Amino acid sequence: MSDKKNKIDFQDLMLYRIHEILLVASPYDAFILEQDGKLTEQILTEYLGLNLSYAPRVWNAPTAKKANQMLEKRFFDIIIVMMRISDMNPIQFSQKIKEQFPRKPIVLLAFDQSEIKNIPQINQKIFDEIFIWTGNANVFPAIIKSIEDKRNIKSDINTADVRTILFIEDTPKYYSSILPVLYREIIQNTKKLIDNSLNNSQKILHMRARPKIILIKNYSEAIKYIKLYRYNILGIVSDLKFPHKNKSDDFAGIQLIEHLKKINSAIPLIFQTTEKNIDFINQKYGIKVLNKNSNQLFKNLKEFMFNNLGFGNFKFRLPDNTVIKEITTIKKLAKYIKSAPLESLEYHASKNHLSNWLSVRGEFELASKFRKLKTNDFPTIKERKKYHVKLLENVKFHTEETIIVEYSSTSNDLNHNFIQIGQGSLGGKARGLAFANALLLNKELVNKFPKVRIKIPKIIAISTDEFDDFMDSNKLWEIATGDFSNKHILNKFLDVKLPKTLVKKLSKIISSAKYPLAIRSSSLLEDSQYQPLAGMYSTFMLANSHSKKEERLAQLCEAIKRVYASTFFRESQSLTSIPIRRLEEEKMGIIIMELAGQKHGNLFYPTFSGVAQSYNYYPVSYMKRKEGVVFTALGLGKTIVDGETSLRFSPKYPDILPQYYSTKSILNNSQNKFYALNMKNGENTMNYGETKNLEKFDLSIAENDGVLKHVASVITQDNILRDSLKYQGTRVITFSNIIKYELFPLNDIILELMKIGEKSLGCPVEMEFAVNINDKKEIDEFFLLQIKPMVIGDSNENINIKNYKDDDSLICFSNQVLGDGSINNISNIILVDPKTFKLNKTEEIAKEIGKINKKIGHKESYLLLGPGRWGSTDPWLGIPINWEQISNAKAIIEIGIDDLNPDPSFGSHFFQNISNLRIGYFTISKKNHKKFINWDLIENLEINNQTKYLKHFALEEPLFIKIDGKKGMGAILKNKPSNLDKMNEEESTGI
Repeated sequence: MSDKKNKIDFQDLMLYRIHEILLVASPYDAFILEQDGKLTEQILTEYLGLNLSYAPRVWNAPTAKKANQMLEKRFFDIIIVMMRISDMNPIQFSQKIKEQFPRKPIVLLAFDQSEIKNIPQINQKIFDEIFIWTGNANVFPAIIKSIEDKRNIKSDINTADVRTILFIEDTPKYYSSILPVLYREIIQNTKKLIDNSLNNSQKILHMRARPKIILIKNYSEAIKYIKLYRYNILGIVSDLKFPHKNKSDDFAGIQLIEHLKKINSAIPLIFQTTEKNIDFINQKYGIKVLNKNSNQLFKNLKEFMFNNLGFGNFKFRLPDNTVIKEITTIKKLAKYIKSAPLESLEYHASKNHLSNWLSVRGEFELASKFRKLKTNDFPTIKERKKYHVKLLENVKFHTEETIIVEYSSTSNDLNHNFIQIGQGSLGGKARGLAFANALLLNKELVNKFPKVRIKIPKIIAISTDEFDDFMDSNKLWEIATGDFSNKHILNKFLDVKLPKTLVKKLSKIISSAKYPLAIRSSSLLEDSQYQPLAGMYSTFMLANSHSKKEERLAQLCEAIKRVYASTFFRESQSLTSIPIRRLEEEKMGIIIMELAGQKHGNLFYPTFSGVAQSYNYYPVSYMKRKEGVVFTALGLGKTIVDGETSLRFSPKYPDILPQYYSTKSILNNSQNKFYALNMKNGENTMNYGETKNLEKFDLSIAENDGVLKHVASVITQDNILRDSLKYQGTRVITFSNIIKYELFPLNDIILELMKIGEKSLGCPVEMEFAVNINDKKEIDEFFLLQIKPMVIGDSNENINIKNYKDDDSLICFSNQVLGDGSINNISNIILVDPKTFKLNKTEEIAKEIGKINKKIGHKESYLLLGPGRWGSTDPWLGIPINWEQISNAKAIIEIGIDDLNPDPSFGSHFFQNISNLRIGYFTISKKNHKKFINWDLIENLEINNQTKYLKHFALEEPLFIKIDGKKGMGAILKNKPSNLDKMNEEESTGI
């Protein structure tokens, strides 16, 4: 669909709606309506049954005097008056109300046609409508909708090009019984045609944009509406006899036929009448005439609406009315129209059939485009056919990939790009993906990169209410919130079953999904706007390739239960102890995502993956912080999010690679292994850990697969870097073909998405992505896997870090710092002693830190100081601590030493959470650690506790920590500076 459709909101339609009704009726009549007719109950039931989004409220006034008092106190949308009012003639009462409120609709409701006959014609004109109550409450929705439709028709056609049905009938007895049937049929058929997979907003939109019914009572009014809305009229249901030129005309319907012929209109028409001897109408004009008094009237009207107004299947016909093909869906229409006979297409185009059929299915803008086409717009019907195909292919692309739809039996084929199971929250990560899905509608983005398909993978999001159902039905809350080990919690979760209704849906999904799956967490606070925590819960990659469907389903269910269980693991709970949230508030959603990549033998992986941040914490050379940074690696993105070796570069200045300043540095800092999913014939690997089937492979495997050539260079024996694998030598990952020679427009895509993302989120953004370069296909693929806000320092302090640089109590100074503002509650330091540090003991050191962290407890906090990359899963790059082991750290210093000086990895989940939790993070390079760290001061602190590798210092006064987030500079002092007041004054005045 075009952008216009996406801008139509259900709130733009039916702007005039009736909410408050004043019923002026005697106590007896009101009793009859309410008690015998159960008016209020039936109105509510009728509205709910019709799936209308609101039901009006009825207020009763037993007398004219009471009605006037009520009108003075509150607003009523319409007034319904009955014939018996004790203190005033209903005609006089209505006349006075009309004088006072000329635009307020007044409806006369009678119990019988004879009551109306006693009212002179001139007095009947006081009322906007006259209806007869037959004991059935469905007349009330018909009255209300009829008034609303007449008021809204002009606006709704201008807004969404909606369709209408003209109902021509002047006898209250008949339109009071027929109009409710027409409304019920339209609404129920609209409900059936609304794709069950659409979300609630889309359902309300389609219901409000349903065909409108205009009740018409004379010939001139009928001609007026035909003239105004000729191309929006689905059909006409008409009496044969109705007023023409101010008098009853037995054959006004015949004149209507002649008018339609004169203007060459193909509007479907059916008559209903009490007249006899009218067979000639069908014989001469081919129009069916129904008997109003027939027991089959309603049935025949329903058949006419279903078969002729677009509610049924589309029947391709030849000009002689022979049916040659019956189409059930828009998708099948798009497919068949390519081979449809030209004479059939010309026949339907001339009668506006395609437009009407599409309109009642909610394809408003597409229907409008078909309706506006004229025969002389195309040199031949063959050219028109090509244009029809193009229009239908466009709608197919958008409806399948751009709407967040609710799961149904019709959506489980995964044609839609984003399907939601359940009515609860999507969770933070899924919300971000849903937003990304919406962002990728940007036509300018598509047009800028015609050879790249930018998209999110196919997603099924299980909302948090399914999590609640699972927890409650299996009585797991006591286990989840108790003091139990991860293993105990996991076993309890695996021992129970998912809700049967969910398993049934998953079974249908697993039948349709023929590709590897990533089962990801999406908790309420994960990747949220204000606490976007990352990587705290389990993720499972499923090969989804086992020959038995039952086994694939069992693995999917197990993965979901494992993700649910991880909500309550100790590492996750270490974050819930932070005041930003409580464990009971956390709820888990699940994302079942198509794994981005390509199959290479028994392995599955993308050409490369990456993380992009629109804010660069560590700019070098003439880079600027707001120009962004990218971390990218061959294969799956686990390399990056786990803090392993990847390539870091600015998409604005891809030639600046400080970690590759020499061939030796390239060898030391280049990725030498990559992650891929080992399909293993669909074997269940979850028992061995959540990432057991993600294995590391040598670059030679990627070279054999034909993937390495896109991202690698060669260092030859003569120590020259060659950007081609034709040479012999050591393969190194440089991404030269991508970022320098633009084999793939990665830099431009990233910069464009950063710009769109920042504008949409209102803050710096972080994105995860994967790319497939398709040698055999013209179109490459860019998968946007995640987008979320970055938490950047927002302190209003005017901090000048250089004021503190020469203070006697300075412990550390750095010009590479994460965080912002002041940290003033740290009274402990944990030091990984460089003198006893051993690179092959980093896992043991992490355990020692965890013990002291637990001993300090959450009531106190500490500064953590040590060598290498903190939080890396590679123990040879740094100390592989997890969140449970450092949950009470509020500031961290990373030191480069001779054996360990890796490039910072801010694309990893660990470093994302450092920023998101506002932990001060100082990086000191190998060449600066003696200059910027006061080792003498640290060594002279009183040791509270010492282990094989650690020293724990307990301080009498808290540390003084200041960070300038905008400049990325920070200082840590043992005490507050003696001239602090003067410094504050200088900072506040900008000196």
